[in-house]
Amino acid sequence: MNDSNILSPSSDTDATPLPPLIPADAAMGEYRAGDLLAPDGSSVDRRVFVDEGLYRLEQERIFAKCWLYLGHESALPENGSFLTMTMGEDPVILVRDKTGRLRVYLNSCTHRGARVCRVDSGVTTSFKCPYHAWTFNTEGQLASVPRLGPVYGDKLDRSLHGLREAPHVDSFGGMIFASWDPQAPTLREYLGDMAFYLDLMLDRMEGGTELIGGVHRWTINVNWKIPSENFAGDHYHVSSTHGAGVEMGYRSRLSNDGYCIQTGNGHSIGSERGGAQQGTAVKTDYDAFIAQMRSELVDRYGESASAFVPIGVGTIFPNMSFLDSARFRSFRVWHPRGVDKIEVHSWCLVDKAMPAELKAAVRKQYSLAFGPGGIFEQDDGDVWQSVQDNLRGHIGRQGRFNYQMGLGREAPTSSRYGPPFPGSTSDILMTEANQRAFYRHYASLMADPRCKP
Repeated sequence: MNDSNILSPSSDTDATPLPPLIPADAAMGEYRAGDLLAPDGSSVDRRVFVDEGLYRLEQERIFAKCWLYLGHESALPENGSFLTMTMGEDPVILVRDKTGRLRVYLNSCTHRGARVCRVDSGVTTSFKCPYHAWTFNTEGQLASVPRLGPVYGDKLDRSLHGLREAPHVDSFGGMIFASWDPQAPTLREYLGDMAFYLDLMLDRMEGGTELIGGVHRWTINVNWKIPSENFAGDHYHVSSTHGAGVEMGYRSRLSNDGYCIQTGNGHSIGSERGGAQQGTAVKTDYDAFIAQMRSELVDRYGESASAFVPIGVGTIFPNMSFLDSARFRSFRVWHPRGVDKIEVHSWCLVDKAMPAELKAAVRKQYSLAFGPGGIFEQDDGDVWQSVQDNLRGHIGRQGRFNYQMGLGREAPTSSRYGPPFPGSTSDILMTEANQRAFYRHYASLMADPRCKP
């Protein structure tokens, strides 16, 4: 089977019946897709967002390979603190063990597979399966089995039945990631040039950042890649999709004066020049704090760094995105729940140095704009779901989506902004260069299981 055709464009006018990208009876390792992506990334086959076989393969070649965001260190303040999350569709437990080490386990009992932890978060010394009461400590070891001697005799070796553990767990700027791939690059290598820009967002003031207000969760009937690529830097949609919010003053009008930066491995950011701008509908005393933040930022990273802060929007491949505006910061993960559904997890992030009353105001502004009931969140969710709905039919899934905007205008970031800014950038804000980079990396992982994330 030759996978090289993955980069071959096809005709948008081909009306012949479309076979599934991966036949239902094909083995998972037998990738038979033909033409997902044009060589220059300028078009993507619509079936990428709706094909069930391709979605199953994504679980193997993307979500079981890449580094995935799981939580923030501030949510695990003591030994025994834990969170339950998912990596792709696999349920996991993120826990700080009795020595303080961060660990990630498959949330599945090694006896019959039931979830051993059924709450979102807490503090514990063990995880007890509700099915047969096998109990595991925070180091993942099988610590207790009911009636061990009478029913198993000497046949059960508990040391062989610990929870399955992710081989790689690491953090960057307080953000915790994990990977199932034993051969995965380090987290710093995986982030690549994105690490520089994350530092500008997560470590721009003494003390770093923390989460406030817990996690918001909601579902949207859309393929996970659509919101991921949107937050990669789709500024073209702001005036139309979010027109009402702009008119109400929740954000300023968007110009084409800005940058979209591709940082490698499918990651990217984008913002207006001088930092993402928030509107004036919600009044706070944030300006004085912004001035203090910029002063510390210059001390840490130099005068030119202030042009990139706030960072704007961005996506860390495959499914973690962020919004860093002049008024709040939001991190979110687009958890896949099938080919046409996601569960969104969203957090509000603040600088620890921020005064308490200002943190409360920031949280309010986040909720008004990008919480589950936020005005911009509702706009996006409605449009994304309409895209997915239109892919359900036989005709609707034919053809290709267009990603030609700004094609050929990329150049090294340092050539336009000077050192030390890494990555490749476009000289206009409204471009689809970031989306093209996202799908090129996606295609490389899907085409070759040996390709490193």
